[in-house]
Amino acid sequence: MNLAEYKSKMFDIATRHPKKARGAKYIRQWDIHYPEKEYMVKKAEEFGMLKDVKTAVDVGTGVGMLPYLLMQKGIHVEATDVDEEQTGPIYKQCCDIINLKRHHLWIDNGKYMDFPGKYDLFIASRTCFDRECLQPGELFDWKFFFDDVFQYVDKVFIKTNNAGSGKGYPQYLHPYLYNPAGEGFGKPFRAWYIHITKEKWEQDPNSAK
Repeated sequence: MNLAEYKSKMFDIATRHPKKARGAKYIRQWDIHYPEKEYMVKKAEEFGMLKDVKTAVDVGTGVGMLPYLLMQKGIHVEATDVDEEQTGPIYKQCCDIINLKRHHLWIDNGKYMDFPGKYDLFIASRTCFDRECLQPGELFDWKFFFDDVFQYVDKVFIKTNNAGSGKGYPQYLHPYLYNPAGEGFGKPFRAWYIHITKEKWEQDPNSAK
């Protein structure tokens, strides 16, 4: 499906729902959010995250713009999200346009994940799993997360929903962090990205328990 047809179908869905319906703003503000996803794919390529990747899972896929872009590169993409009672109908309707297979996944701090299969790449854009389930004063256990996720994937590329100072990330993650603020970008482009391979994680002495 070419971009013009894809965009037209997405807007057709958005116009059938109230402007404040969950997911509608990502379509109505196309000129902001689609280029944001294009930029993310560009950075993934620059960091080597898409090299030799044939399969990917997009976690917290939303309306599915990121899978659409990856599919254009010949990558087989599946996705996860929370259940439709929380997301509303737009997310599923948009994902159905590109025949995107969606699975239910909820990530809790310090709890094992249950992916439906194994993939070359775990990718996520502006999700909040590292913050939304935390108790006051609790920190997200990134070591547990990576030890677990690398049972299912070979590479991880995450655009976090954090555009702050980055001081909250543990020291061992710093070599794998990137923020495009120095390129002059504002929101929604400016955020902390995490890019890491299973090989680097297993070889990094700082990642050991």
